[in-house]
Amino acid sequence: MKFVSTLAAAAIGLTAFNTAEAQQNQPACSSIYTRPELLSLTPAQWSNTRGVLSAMQRDGWFAWFAYLHNQWFSQIHGNSQFFPFHRRFVQDWESVGRRYSGSFVQPYWDEMRDYRVPASSQVLTSNWVGGNGQGANRCVTNGNQGGWTMTFPNNHCFSRVFGNNGNPTSWYSPEYIQSFIQRDTTMAQFRPDIEYSLHGVVHINIGGDMLQGYSPNDWIFMLHHTNIDRLWWQWQQNNRLWTMDGPNYDNTATTLDTNIAYYNQPIRSVMQLGYGSMCYQYASNPIRRRALDSGLENTLISSLPKDVLSTWFPDTAKKPVVAAARPPPALASAAPGVSAGSGMPFPAKLTQQWIQMHKYNKADVDRVENDARNFVNAMNKAGYRSPV
Repeated sequence: MKFVSTLAAAAIGLTAFNTAEAQQNQPACSSIYTRPELLSLTPAQWSNTRGVLSAMQRDGWFAWFAYLHNQWFSQIHGNSQFFPFHRRFVQDWESVGRRYSGSFVQPYWDEMRDYRVPASSQVLTSNWVGGNGQGANRCVTNGNQGGWTMTFPNNHCFSRVFGNNGNPTSWYSPEYIQSFIQRDTTMAQFRPDIEYSLHGVVHINIGGDMLQGYSPNDWIFMLHHTNIDRLWWQWQQNNRLWTMDGPNYDNTATTLDTNIAYYNQPIRSVMQLGYGSMCYQYASNPIRRRALDSGLENTLISSLPKDVLSTWFPDTAKKPVVAAARPPPALASAAPGVSAGSGMPFPAKLTQQWIQMHKYNKADVDRVENDARNFVNAMNKAGYRSPV
């Protein structure tokens, strides 16, 4: 798979979004590189990535990005800075990596594919990012950061403390995240729905450095937020390219002209991939593909009962019914948190510590978590069996 593909600038502007010129004041990128899913990397690509990360650690870049995230923590969570700040932050990180190797690209981890039993993910093995911390200090001894000493906020072994005594409770399914992408029409809806669900439970259940304001010490942070950015881009592609609203960290209204925290650049400058400094796309959602593609609509979602579709997947409900390409997969053995006789487990919840750390409104968190449980109940009652 190629990391970099050259696209004509005019073609990007004309084929991606017809409304771009009305809002865009950034130049079109002359070339676009593609962010891949981590497990799709070839051995040579992974070796190059590991080399870049080791050099960035040696030169203090892990500490710098951990410091920066920690310093601006309260301004970039719980409000509409969340998506634009982290898009710019990851791109900033990636641009540093590309100084070490022009072929370096920040991959994403599609955590939803591992939602059922996160600890069994291939990503969390010694061949990739390593697993749980060991010993009294929960130091990670394997994977690409195994044995590292982090220097911010002080010298300490790189650590992880997996949730639920080392066996994290199920995360959020790709179906539920796709439901957000279809249902939410404003940033004021979409931001908390993602931030209080998938975003939070991954941080909490990886634990250790990931549980702190300096979470960029763990490269999983970048994998995770690249995936969060990918989901935002999917949502934007659903006719919401320039949608930006909701509260800023100072309780003023957030607009396209609001400056991104720390960077002092307007949010408008990061909204459209393929323009300005956002010269990347995702393997799952190339810039040229305008229509939303969940990767799930060709399986069983479209065959759900009409009332379930219209409630949870309104966009799919408007499309012609697509017959399932294969029969439902066999039901997995029941696990803690799984409804009796169902294939979809209830997702983990945010901890009180995490809620207080971010100063979230508990009622808003409860709304998202109750919505998730209602979704699981509706899908299980309908007899849905996820292919994931």
